[in-house]
Amino acid sequence: MGKRVVQKRVVTPAACMRRKRQALYDADFVQSKLQIPVSFGDRLKDLKAAHKMRGLDNVVSAMIRKAMADYSSDDLVAPPPPEDHKNLKQIAIHIPREHHAFLEAVAHRNRGISLGTALETIGAYVKDLTPAPVQLSLIEEGKAVSG
Repeated sequence: MGKRVVQKRVVTPAACMRRKRQALYDADFVQSKLQIPVSFGDRLKDLKAAHKMRGLDNVVSAMIRKAMADYSSDDLVAPPPPEDHKNLKQIAIHIPREHHAFLEAVAHRNRGISLGTALETIGAYVKDLTPAPVQLSLIEEGKAVSG
């Protein structure tokens, strides 16, 4: 009998990235391309290093999550532009759909600013990414918790 020829599948980086992106879309994430000043990009990198996060996606999600917990989209007013507001860089991030909706609400509230400027606005209010303390419920399913 003849031997069965097994073909090796070569997985290219593009195929890996396509598979990762599809997994993110299936998990209800949205890709956004944002134009941000280089100084704000440096701040995001500093936050990433300080909190030992894996990527800018995680930093941006943590920043938006903290803003959603502490503020409404109406509370966030865009600050004056930074000195390097004309020196922009583009970042592409994948964030959950509800974070993208909050970013769009901030942009809409500030008369249609770009999503990059809306992220800068959130960054002006959120100084660090440490999670806020959570108050545990003292009542669990109708019973008081005894200590």
